[in-house]
Amino acid sequence: MSNALAIAAVTESIVSLVTEGLDASLVTGAQVTALPPDGSGLPTPGVNIFLYQVSPNKAYRNADLPTRDAQGNLLRKPMAALDLYYLFTFYGDATAREQERLLGAVALTLQANPTLPRSLIQSIQSSTSFLNTSTLDTQSELIRFTPIVFSLEELSKLWSFLLKIDYVLSTAYVASVVLIETNDIVPGPALPVLSYNFTAQPIAAPVITAVAATPDATKPILAGSSIAISGTNLAAPSGSVTQLLLNGSAVTANVVSAQEITLALPATLAAGAQTVQVTQPLLLGAPPVAHPGTGPSSAPFAFTLLPQVSAASPVAGPAVSVTLNPPAQQGQRVILLLTAQAAPHGVLLFDGGTQSATVASLSIATPGLAAGSYGVQVLVDGAESLSGPVVTL
Repeated sequence: MSNALAIAAVTESIVSLVTEGLDASLVTGAQVTALPPDGSGLPTPGVNIFLYQVSPNKAYRNADLPTRDAQGNLLRKPMAALDLYYLFTFYGDATAREQERLLGAVALTLQANPTLPRSLIQSIQSSTSFLNTSTLDTQSELIRFTPIVFSLEELSKLWSFLLKIDYVLSTAYVASVVLIETNDIVPGPALPVLSYNFTAQPIAAPVITAVAATPDATKPILAGSSIAISGTNLAAPSGSVTQLLLNGSAVTANVVSAQEITLALPATLAAGAQTVQVTQPLLLGAPPVAHPGTGPSSAPFAFTLLPQVSAASPVAGPAVSVTLNPPAQQGQRVILLLTAQAAPHGVLLFDGGTQSATVASLSIATPGLAAGSYGVQVLVDGAESLSGPVVTL
């Protein structure tokens, strides 16, 4: 493909081609120029060639799309496909019909040479200093000439509006197509596949139906508990592997079967709502490696890890000091529940606030609390602890 010097190279090549064909006109001293028709320096006698319009080539205008992928990586070199419109004007002695003779010579030359010869382009590129680096001769398409027929209105607009000079004998041709590419380096083709490994397996998505403490499903799920995840299709078929996600992070299960997975909860797990999910990524490559997101997965299943009040005591303030298991994490809100042991056994709530750091023990103010004995419970992010110790004020 040609570079940005292509348009100038086309103009210079047409000037050279027309110059060689002027001998047929028998007009002595005729010259060829490439100047604006309304400027100075026009030949008398001679031919002037003026590039008055450039337009996208209809056949090629979208041939290079897209040039980049979604990440912006270059797929192919951007290419501009252009048609060049040239106006040929003729000058000379009207009484000797020099203009008509020059027109005949140009029409014959372009009819006999409907394309720009590559040899001529190469000669122009080598002999013209500012076109030495042009690569017009390497483009795949030859530059073809097609005469343009102007209507009277188009001819009037060209001379009175665009050029704003008196009309002289003229004709026009379109040179098509000029293909201009950037000098960007396009990545090479992808490496060939050396080996193939095809696998097929039925897709039976895992489904979680229940999560409970184990071995006794009637007990609550507390810190340090083991849980049993019940459902169907929990064990991955051959060619994939079962992965368990706890709150979105991978954990290692103790036992995996088609109907149940057991898991020892991490000691660092905070109280409150939790989710588990079973995924079955495919084993791909050599050696096989699990590829997340390639296989079926269950919907996340929610369960609650209940907090425990391991110790409680009244402190001055008045306030109640409680020790929590697991500790309240930064950002968790703690609410103290005090249940009166005497009738009518009302429940009072005291806000311990949102924690700014991880704490295992904290004091919660209990303003206006009447003397008596109270059962202590807490709410941590909405998870209510079991009945805890009793404090007496």
